[in-house]
Amino acid sequence: MSVRQLIALGLMLGISSSCARFGDEESARASLLPMPDMTNTVAAARGSFASSDAWPAQDWWTGFASPELQRLISAALADNPDLKATAARLRQSQAMVDAQAAELYPTVDANVSFSAQRFSANSVQAKLAGENFRQMLINPLILRYHLDFWGRDAAALQGAVGRSLAAAAELADARLLLSSTVARGYFELLAVAAKQGIAEDIVAERQALLKFEQTRLTTGLAADAPLLQARIALANAEQGLAAARADVELSKNLLAALAGKGPDWGAGIVIEPDRLEQALTLPVDLPLHLLAHRPDISAARLHAEAASEEIKVAEAAFYPDVNLVAFTGLHSVSLSDVLLQGSSLAYAVGPSIEFPIFEGGRLRANLEYQQSAYDAAVERYNRSLVHAVQEVADALSRWRELDERLAAQRQSLADALAADKLAGSLRSHGLSDRAAPSLAKLEVYQQQFRLAALVGERHKAEINIIKALGGGYSDTNPATP
Repeated sequence: MSVRQLIALGLMLGISSSCARFGDEESARASLLPMPDMTNTVAAARGSFASSDAWPAQDWWTGFASPELQRLISAALADNPDLKATAARLRQSQAMVDAQAAELYPTVDANVSFSAQRFSANSVQAKLAGENFRQMLINPLILRYHLDFWGRDAAALQGAVGRSLAAAAELADARLLLSSTVARGYFELLAVAAKQGIAEDIVAERQALLKFEQTRLTTGLAADAPLLQARIALANAEQGLAAARADVELSKNLLAALAGKGPDWGAGIVIEPDRLEQALTLPVDLPLHLLAHRPDISAARLHAEAASEEIKVAEAAFYPDVNLVAFTGLHSVSLSDVLLQGSSLAYAVGPSIEFPIFEGGRLRANLEYQQSAYDAAVERYNRSLVHAVQEVADALSRWRELDERLAAQRQSLADALAADKLAGSLRSHGLSDRAAPSLAKLEVYQQQFRLAALVGERHKAEINIIKALGGGYSDTNPATP
């Protein structure tokens, strides 16, 4: 029987035995969810946004025209330890692709061995009993090549490529999460710094009111109660100022940690109150191309595709494994003629076929494991998809809410300023005492305090929308489930 016939017979036997191992029943596999419908949700938000043909840019934070924000994000992207760890995992996955690709090519190596041996006089090797001899084997060329009949190596390579692409998408997602967290942290710092300034004005006004009540008590124009109330109000204002100062320090500490720095570095962060806002727009093709702009969804899909390839690898293990092995060299028991005698030449070439006849259930267990891993990867994709759609909807709803609240708060501040102006006019005409203008001024400060908090929330909502839209990421080959 020829070598070709031997291989063919082995493959036929392997296929027939493998079909019996797979069986007829196959459990239902998980399936990728289609894009959830959110057309009406996006349409309802269109009135609050301008439309644009472009999605957020890769460096979306430059649109805020804040040099300090750009410096903070650049420092975080360069030095954040978590981001560096994610980048290292990407390099690992790329190295695994190279290693798996090497399985598709033949390997060539060489070996040289020398041994001295004596067979026992009582050995079953009767011809060599009691003999001493030395042996040298020189094999300068040993060829091994795995014949990938069932596509196992190709599927393993595709799986490794998918994992590497998923790691790249995860790195993009980590960069987006980090940059958006830094931006939110900086806008929170701007808000708490503004509130600290207002809190200082409130404390100063409360101190003036306390002094006024002390004067009234001294001159007998008032009892103790107004003075005590003024002291309580001043103490509350001082507590608010202390909390605002702590919030400023905590915000700087957070930004320093995100940048991979210490708190002393954070103390030097510049607060830019006169920041220019960018005009927030919604892409005209939202939600149609949302899947291509979310790195977390792309990573989840690529992991599912890689898991599908790994099922193929597990299935191929049920079939015969064929390797081609060849060597040529010089073999001799005489050290003197190993290189001088042509008779020392040795070579061999032929296939090596392994049949998985009985594995104790190992192959079936591995296949079921890979199938379950695929199901889990698909469900993680489905979860990411549902979460992404919810994140977009929540961000748009939050923006509309803050838009309405800001309009109402600006009106409240305008009314408080008008009341303050009126109180000042009455005071100048002797129609009220010193307390009335101070109380009106305090109301202005309270309205400014609330406005600063809402402006900070509005900035963070803006960042949330940018993040929900993918923050500049674009998948060049998205799949449509």
